[in-house]
Amino acid sequence: MKPRFLILLLLLSAVVAVTGWRMRNPPRGQTVDISRLIRGTAPDFQLLDQNNRPVRLQGYLNRFQVLVAFFDGQTGPDADPIMQSLKQFSGALRRNNIRILAVSTPLNPQLKPQTLSYPFPVLRDTIAGTPESCCFRWGVCQQPPTAGKAAQITPALFLISQDGLIELNGQFPRPVADPLPAITKLVQGD
Repeated sequence: MKPRFLILLLLLSAVVAVTGWRMRNPPRGQTVDISRLIRGTAPDFQLLDQNNRPVRLQGYLNRFQVLVAFFDGQTGPDADPIMQSLKQFSGALRRNNIRILAVSTPLNPQLKPQTLSYPFPVLRDTIAGTPESCCFRWGVCQQPPTAGKAAQITPALFLISQDGLIELNGQFPRPVADPLPAITKLVQGD
């Protein structure tokens, strides 16, 4: 056997041995949360905005990162701290190639004028709570609608990557753990 083949064989054996040892003995203090590695396609939706124009999530994907904020339509956007933060930082987020979509259950008619001051689409899920509704498919429905009472949703913020992927928590998208600090990081470009 030629010396260079012997050297290559020894190097290959060493690499295989070290790789096998590292797999059996990972570095201390470094763990990988497998659930955080699971990503899937964000559930698409098309809803009407505050100006009664249809807005579809698909139109933003593969062009921008997208923040989707869910808020309670019975209390309105001005009562939600996440919505207030998004309104305040919407210009900076836009400059960082991030677009915002807000979704609520049907708004209380007295609160609809609040939505007109938001510089991004504020959408209403008129069939909230039903299995085909946006709120249901995103996993934010607390209570389905009953006679005379709208569905209730859990306020949440989701970040969709530019390629349309989102972290999943089982079958539903995973909301951002700490929305207000996350918004600040996105504004700063982190």
